Amino acid sequence: MGASGSKKKLQTLEKQQEMLMREHAEMAKRLAEEQEQGKKQHEAALAQMAQLMILLIAAQAETQTTKKEEQLLEIEGVTYVITEFVNKGGFGQIYKGVVKGSDRVAAIKVMPNSPLIQKEIENEIRFLRLTKKISLEPHPVIDYYGCKVTSEHIFISMELAHCDVLTFWFRDMADKSPEQQFTFGLVIIMYTLRALAFLERLNIIHGDIKPQNLVIVPQGEGSLCVKLIDFGTVEKMHTLRSLVTVDATKAHTQFFASPEFLRRDSKNLISRRLHKKSDAWAAGVMFYLLFLEKLPWEDEHEYENFVNDPHAKDVVIPFEGGYKLIIELLLKKDPEERASAKETLLQMKAHPVLGKIVEALEEIFSPADDVCHVKIPNSLREEMANFATPQQRARMVTGSTSSTLTTGSTSKTLTTDSFKHPQSRRSCRYGRDCYRKNPEHREEYAHPGDRDYREGGSGKEKCRYGSQCYRTALNVEFEKK
Repeated sequence: MGASGSKKKLQTLEKQQEMLMREHAEMAKRLAEEQEQGKKQHEAALAQMAQLMILLIAAQAETQTTKKEEQLLEIEGVTYVITEFVNKGGFGQIYKGVVKGSDRVAAIKVMPNSPLIQKEIENEIRFLRLTKKISLEPHPVIDYYGCKVTSEHIFISMELAHCDVLTFWFRDMADKSPEQQFTFGLVIIMYTLRALAFLERLNIIHGDIKPQNLVIVPQGEGSLCVKLIDFGTVEKMHTLRSLVTVDATKAHTQFFASPEFLRRDSKNLISRRLHKKSDAWAAGVMFYLLFLEKLPWEDEHEYENFVNDPHAKDVVIPFEGGYKLIIELLLKKDPEERASAKETLLQMKAHPVLGKIVEALEEIFSPADDVCHVKIPNSLREEMANFATPQQRARMVTGSTSSTLTTGSTSKTLTTDSFKHPQSRRSCRYGRDCYRKNPEHREEYAHPGDRDYREGGSGKEKCRYGSQCYRTALNVEFEKK
């Protein structure tokens, strides 16, 4: 094609992206105005749009049989008739099962009983069992029904989803109107953030957020929700600290892994440090991929340069409007500057334009911020604390200077002061202007984004968004809970 042809193609692509973002901005403004002028009529239109999508999902569910199976499988006292092959995942295959003698359906995940994946599967099952004890409707985590282990296979029965978010967007939404695409794009953002805010409430990091690990699940008539799947990579964070270092065997997906995870140290080794906002970064990359239809970087080499260049600027969407605000909040390279899922969700709800649309969508589907206030029983908190390995729990008690924790073939190392009470730290006098990024300084002094940071030594936390916070228009001081 030549250099001139490549340049022309790039310019054409940029124009298309700019037009798309402008359309989204105009769409948001128009929908907000319609919401303000005729709330009931607009809600009815959105409800009708949602109903059409549910009908589409139902129709596709009837025609997507790809491989027929007729065999019985009993899992924890429930007999399933395996009716069809659904999909192939990283560790195994997914089948559709119907409870014998009823019309209840389930997804049956079939995996080889291999020592290489036993720990991850055990991790996933424990997590699913624990989260099932938290009452939420709809629940942001895929519903777990039971498991069965044989000498050769492991079977997990869980809620049957329509498809993953990637398939939903590029297959089901490809031929929809710009208004439908914008509306359901916002639905994906809202309820993805809801799911991640739920994990934040539990001090859990998923560790492998990507569009294939979020699924669309129909919820009765005229509604759907976004749910999380695949929890073999979850990490339990200590409540009062931000970082945990994991072993080199930790599974991850390159472009969705956060900069703090992939950054190389002085020995050119990948740091493998997970931050409590690492999942938020992955969500930002996912939204960028879905709505701009490309990744922020051309290839892995460019992303690695971005990660390891201390002067690299944050990802910026060059066009105004659309989902720009949301994506840029999540794609801050410095995790201390990055918005969490909860913070991003609250910013959306307080936005003068997006907030009105979010409010209308919540009435049709479900509240998006209910997970931010859900009560976690003390008994469940204790069980979640025990989610760590015995060595990790010993580390929490002894507070030793360094410790390597091993479970099977996986080891995890926590930072020196991981369990120091935040009130024992002083706030850095330079705040957001501090350029000292070395771990020792960051561990000794609290900085903006840390739970224990106090602006100017006062007892009040300063809003991280400053003049850009839309809550200032409402004269509400933003406080992190």
